[in-house]
Amino acid sequence: MLVAKDKAPSAKRKRAEDPLTGTTAPPPAKQRMVVTPWRDTTEFSTVYDWLFGKLTVPANRRKALSYMRIWNLRRGNLCPASVLATAVLVKAQLEDKEGSSNIQSTYASAFTRFFNFMSSIMQNYNMASMYATAQQLGLQSFIVDLRHLCAHGQELPPVVVLRHTAAHCLEWLRTFYWLPQKESLSNLDAPKLQRKDVVKFENELGILFEMFDLALECQLKGAQKLKMISKLKPSAEFNKIRVYCSTRKLKSTNEIIDTVVNELGIAVKCQNSTMKDLVDIYMAGVLKMNYFLGAGLAHNESEELVIKATQGLFRLLAKQGYIENMFVAFVQLSENANECDERRRGASYWATKMLQTFGMLCRMKRMYKEELDMNSNFKAVDFTTLNKSEISKTMRRLLIHSGVDQTLTLVFGECAKKPRSWVFEREFLMNRLGPLNKYSVPVLKGLLPLVVPPLTEEQIEDFTKLCTVKMLDTNEEKPLNVKNQSTGGTKSDNSDETETEFGIWKLDKDNAWSRCALGVLPTIAN
Repeated sequence: MLVAKDKAPSAKRKRAEDPLTGTTAPPPAKQRMVVTPWRDTTEFSTVYDWLFGKLTVPANRRKALSYMRIWNLRRGNLCPASVLATAVLVKAQLEDKEGSSNIQSTYASAFTRFFNFMSSIMQNYNMASMYATAQQLGLQSFIVDLRHLCAHGQELPPVVVLRHTAAHCLEWLRTFYWLPQKESLSNLDAPKLQRKDVVKFENELGILFEMFDLALECQLKGAQKLKMISKLKPSAEFNKIRVYCSTRKLKSTNEIIDTVVNELGIAVKCQNSTMKDLVDIYMAGVLKMNYFLGAGLAHNESEELVIKATQGLFRLLAKQGYIENMFVAFVQLSENANECDERRRGASYWATKMLQTFGMLCRMKRMYKEELDMNSNFKAVDFTTLNKSEISKTMRRLLIHSGVDQTLTLVFGECAKKPRSWVFEREFLMNRLGPLNKYSVPVLKGLLPLVVPPLTEEQIEDFTKLCTVKMLDTNEEKPLNVKNQSTGGTKSDNSDETETEFGIWKLDKDNAWSRCALGVLPTIAN
């Protein structure tokens, strides 16, 4: 378990004086994070009560001893020495209660191990330093003499002496370790815990994406040199760009954008592949670029400049295998009612542009397959080369015949490690019906040709009508009820003047989700 532990303040620190009482108030205790063998503070407090409670019984102390053994197994040599020292003394006391015939040797061994465990904290092992160690720990000097007799003496001390000494040492452990731990430990909120490498990676990407967003804005507004950027941007943002350019010897926004894309690729390569949050951090970084999100809409008259400036970023995403993740992130952002309208419109724009590229790739693959069927000697084509600035003649010909305007289309290819056919299962479309709104409607319309198995003409017509109504509907929180066409006609809400039935699709104000077939594929009646 990870806990936040209060750190005792230093006596040398100055304390603030209370103006009302005239007394000195202690400074707030600092907290540090500690990995412990117990699950939470409740488990630690329970063992404490079993060991030192006024009404404790041998059965409870055996339970406490079992827990301390578990803690030792959990953390191994990182288990606190005070816990191990407590365990050996408690075990000896329990054997004494049971009337062990060899209790003198048991106590002597336990007492020797107790002092060795506590000495390991100070890492002092010679006889001269043992007294200093005991003094630093707050132990009486006779403990050192008694430990020496138990370890090296020819005759062991009497049982009564060992018994009282064990009780004394346990009480010392309670005040030295157990009680301070119980009073200072607090549970840590695990979901808020972040690894240092994750935080470092997130900060690194945040800086790069911020620089990309600034450079993109300057590029599209015609400020490509530092002199022009200084007139466009506030001093704080200009200084960030200036420092970035000076450290990398860059002179224009084009160079900044290209360098940022290269550094993004390097940053991801340097990370451990086991980092679970890598893709989420990456996608979140892209979505934080507000100017990038709205660039296509803000510069619709010069859209070719937007595509040219962002082409490198999308090709990098394709190389890394994150294109599909990026598309889903844009779709989910367009569906998110908690986001502002500008960001949702921007996400819808980029998702639509990506769908155009997916359709282009499907047509190119279809043409390539037809060529291959007619001519088995046809030269093989690698669709990953679309992620490069230079492509083969065959790929260029396929690109031309795909029927897209290359200046207005994002051109990227496949990931070498994750080749795929750019189609989507019908379930993906069905899951989008619940949060359907005027921002996600263009995305879903563009998605229809890529859905497998494809919808029938009647279903497409009904779906298109539904999207049209949704575009005109100001209330975006109406759920959609998808029912089987074989169930016959559906009843519309008479209080709503807007048409709500479209074949197998209908708008429903009922929020009883148990009766709603969202995500269920409509079937055609037999």
